[in-house]
Amino acid sequence: MREDQFWLLMSLKLSGEANAEELATLDRLLGDHPEWNARLEAMGEWWTHAAPGSPRLKKGAMQRHLQRLNQSEHLPSRGPRRRRFFLFALGIAASLAGFSFFAYQWQSTSKKPAPAPVATNSVSTKPGSKSKIQLPDGTQVWLNADSRLVYSESFTGAAREVQLCGEAYFDVVKDHRHPFIIHTNAINVLVLGTTLNVRSYANEKNTEAVLIHGSVEVTLNSDPAKKILMKPNDKLVVKNDSRPRLSTPGKPVSSTTEAPRVSLLKAHYKDKDSIATEVLWVKNKLAFDKESLESVALKMERWFNVKVNITEDALKQTEYSGVFEEEALPQVMEALRLTGTFHYSIRRRVVTIRP
Repeated sequence: MREDQFWLLMSLKLSGEANAEELATLDRLLGDHPEWNARLEAMGEWWTHAAPGSPRLKKGAMQRHLQRLNQSEHLPSRGPRRRRFFLFALGIAASLAGFSFFAYQWQSTSKKPAPAPVATNSVSTKPGSKSKIQLPDGTQVWLNADSRLVYSESFTGAAREVQLCGEAYFDVVKDHRHPFIIHTNAINVLVLGTTLNVRSYANEKNTEAVLIHGSVEVTLNSDPAKKILMKPNDKLVVKNDSRPRLSTPGKPVSSTTEAPRVSLLKAHYKDKDSIATEVLWVKNKLAFDKESLESVALKMERWFNVKVNITEDALKQTEYSGVFEEEALPQVMEALRLTGTFHYSIRRRVVTIRP
């Protein structure tokens, strides 16, 4: 298996026993699976403080691994010294429990002080406003109204990770060895270098991702084993009435009571627009594409910084489409009224929609 091969080659690299061909194979595996860089970094940190030959490695789980593996009939044919390191390498890879034991032993005996917490930045936008920011790696992010993005001050780990609540358009700088990961309430998006839009508001049932260029891998917080590969112009919609909590790197997310409904659609383009309707907001255009009045109301609340009340549930499911550029709130409401079956009133910053 490729993962078993990775663990073996990684251990040989750390022990200094890997030859040029093995190092090249390891580089190819990391290129195909950039998420494995985190494992290599963690093992490298551990190796620095517990090198082969340490008395601690002769006890407990390691000894049991070596005894089992020494009886294996599938070890490669190598010289005595290389065979010893093969046994050691495979002992590490044999069990995650064994690795956890070594990590615990090192942490409990090492006098090295705990690393300082990583400093983070948080950028928020208010309803009625948008923002554009540049992350430490050069990635450009457009943040829509009423949104928040959290990221570390410097991307120094194996992955570049951000947390999003709201909507953002990302133009990610490509870095195969440091994948870019977007965490939201419902999904995690693994990016190598691409352009995409992610929408995940706390008060909306749907989480959406629209891929413009490149390729991404999406996992569901409710089902981490399931991976969804997206191609340009794909639109992923995750609908779940019971929203999971925001994911945190390294911590499991509690399952929801209802499995989300996942749809892989295509982004929608208007004839006169060169970009997808879903990302027209970046061009300062307010767009609706066969959206319910309830969804339209949420968008207008953020766009115009108002409160929209719909007095009857029957009106909420009526669908509307339209693109507005630089129109004020009264103009947008009047255009919707002409195509719909409702009346409205605007009092200060409150819009009331009624039959």
